[in-house]
Amino acid sequence: MKPKILLLDDEASLIKWLSYALEQKGYTVFATTDPKDALAEIRHQKFDLIISDIKMPEIGGFEFLRKVRCIYPTVPFIFITAYGTMDSAINALRDRASDYILKPFSIDELTVRVRSNIDRPKKGTARMIGTSKRMQAVLDMLDKIAATDTTVLLLGETGTGKELVAREIHNRSKRSKFDFVTISCAALPETLLESELFGYKRGAFTGATADKDGLFKTADKGTFFMDEIGDAPAAIQMKILRLLEEREIVPLGATRPIRVDVRLIAATNKDLAEELKQGRFREDLYYRLNVIPFILPPLRQRRDDILELAEHFLEQICKRENLGERKLQKGSLEMLQKYDWPGNVRELRHVIERAAILSDSYHIRPNHLGLPKVKGKSLTQLQKEEIRRVVKECNGNISRAAKILGVGRATLYRRLKRTRKRNK
Repeated sequence: MKPKILLLDDEASLIKWLSYALEQKGYTVFATTDPKDALAEIRHQKFDLIISDIKMPEIGGFEFLRKVRCIYPTVPFIFITAYGTMDSAINALRDRASDYILKPFSIDELTVRVRSNIDRPKKGTARMIGTSKRMQAVLDMLDKIAATDTTVLLLGETGTGKELVAREIHNRSKRSKFDFVTISCAALPETLLESELFGYKRGAFTGATADKDGLFKTADKGTFFMDEIGDAPAAIQMKILRLLEEREIVPLGATRPIRVDVRLIAATNKDLAEELKQGRFREDLYYRLNVIPFILPPLRQRRDDILELAEHFLEQICKRENLGERKLQKGSLEMLQKYDWPGNVRELRHVIERAAILSDSYHIRPNHLGLPKVKGKSLTQLQKEEIRRVVKECNGNISRAAKILGVGRATLYRRLKRTRKRNK
């Protein structure tokens, strides 16, 4: 059966051209300029991939993506965006798009992206990469956590690899022979999220024609990873608390609880302490989750890992796409290290993938990366700025800042002293 693609763009001539090209490549395409028609079609049939423009008049691309995720949380989704609007691309990744492609693009480039997203395995065997002090601290803590069976709360910016860490904890734990199940609390509306998590009995609501096990039941004896738990509605928070305290769940429409043995790993990029103060998160659940808080550093705080990650991604992508060998030029390496990576490791992977596809030669040059130029700042200057930023975020607490930066207190004092002297 041919893979099915839904294509949405408000420019009729563009989708006509893309539809024809993709059909010639062996895909079945449903194309429309109307987001409402697209959503109706998604509810009617399942697609292997969705491609959408970001800027559209009635329903914007990000809103469309969120509506799609309520129907199909994991369907591959590619955004089309104008060249140079990297902010849009980064936001796309943060909104759980699978990929983005910058205009103008060739059909060959689009076909490569389409094929890689449709063929990408749902469960990866990705490994954690990094030799920096920050990353080594993460790996050391990961081993300690994996040996226990307690609840873990992963904290960090979008794109720092929270799901990868959760999967690695599972793989190194005594539960590794059982299922690793994951869901994003931000992807589904409350009613659908509740039935997905806890299951339901026949007749619990209109359309419930048979009993269905929830994901917590599916994860019995294994590990359950709840991403974006800061977005969980109050009713769901209460049920999660019961799971943690009583080790049992009650499916919708059921009168008796079901026992489940699940290790919970939760993640969020929100400040849960602030959410608690604002009354949006339960205090009792917060303390139950916050047994072992695990902070994942943003990529800008582990710059020593950037080149290793970039070369690893480049090798992976070249093998997957049969591109032959590619090499990052010295200027490209410098640009990668100087950039601040607001989208973190996820953004780095997408930038390298795009560069590998666009490059028509052995060398990947700076212009292939599509990154804004960092002018007038050396790597040393950027490191100094990072030190000052972390110390400020820690309200001047040197011990805490040193721990985040992965250096000793004495080392941090020396670096701060040198920085202050040079600024005088």
